[in-house]
Amino acid sequence: MAAELRIALSGAGKAGTLLARAFHEHPRAEVVRICSGSVASAETLARELAIPDFGNDYKKTVDDSRIDAVVVASPDKFHCEQAVGALSAGKHVYCEKPMCNSVDEATQMLDAANRAEKTLMIGFTERFNQPMMEAKARIENGEIGRPVMILARRCHPKFIVRGREWLNDRETGGVINYAGTHNLDLVCWLMGSEPIRIHAEGGRLVLPPEQEFMDSAVMTLKFANGSIATLYESFGYPDPYPHGCDRSMEILGTEGCIKLDMMSQPLQVFTPKGHSIADALTWPWTAGDVEGAVARIVNHFIEAVLDGVPVSTPGESGLLAMRLAIAATRAATTGQTESLELPR
Repeated sequence: MAAELRIALSGAGKAGTLLARAFHEHPRAEVVRICSGSVASAETLARELAIPDFGNDYKKTVDDSRIDAVVVASPDKFHCEQAVGALSAGKHVYCEKPMCNSVDEATQMLDAANRAEKTLMIGFTERFNQPMMEAKARIENGEIGRPVMILARRCHPKFIVRGREWLNDRETGGVINYAGTHNLDLVCWLMGSEPIRIHAEGGRLVLPPEQEFMDSAVMTLKFANGSIATLYESFGYPDPYPHGCDRSMEILGTEGCIKLDMMSQPLQVFTPKGHSIADALTWPWTAGDVEGAVARIVNHFIEAVLDGVPVSTPGESGLLAMRLAIAATRAATTGQTESLELPR
């Protein structure tokens, strides 16, 4: 067995915390440093995992010779700078989605990884959800023939966005970039093709104007192999909405159909505070351990770095999703369909 992978975490929010726990629990990894813009957040997570080294100095993180890989789970606007810094210092990088905020930034990250000959993996966690893995396997086995149409939705209650000043179009790109990149990546993966054009409509339909966040959008994609997809994305659902992230997908093939329902999770909770639906697929907890898609994607990154396993979600996947997100946002702004010329 190869030596363990020594990890540093950048970011101690929800994604960073879940990833830190998953890496900490993995038998082939060791988390040696927690870095966050908030020293208090870094300290809280570091103390939970009994990690003595923490702080807000990212340069110290990339300069640390103990560290083999950096997990970039900081706010989107820092992804490019931090990933390029880590790669240039000879470290592997796992970067949370969205990869960054522009095609130019994505290209910089990919170029840095190629120059350094290091792994750059994008955190498209949904590909590692068991129902999605099952759907992909059945498509590849020819069970529904060739996929020709997909309807995908990804919706959140508005309280997730409201009041968080950094959740704005300038820093996150709005709903299309911030959350829509999950489904943009998924439909390309499931179709086995790249889009040749995209149309989108979106706007600040529910949240107050001062939020400055495109909260809802619909995208339609035409693929090079002739298939089509429609994506429905929103952060505008009412506060009592019981889902943290309401997801479903329908995949029509020439010989059959697959429906995925990750809205109605198998775990529902009823308390005096109300009704909630817990995500029992992406990050379920059993006796304190992180399981599900988060554990799978962490294990995949470790195997990619230590064992040379081909990366399922490489920087190229992030670049493709970024090109699509930027084009869709532009289409939603101009009202014009965007033709896409994507490198193969």
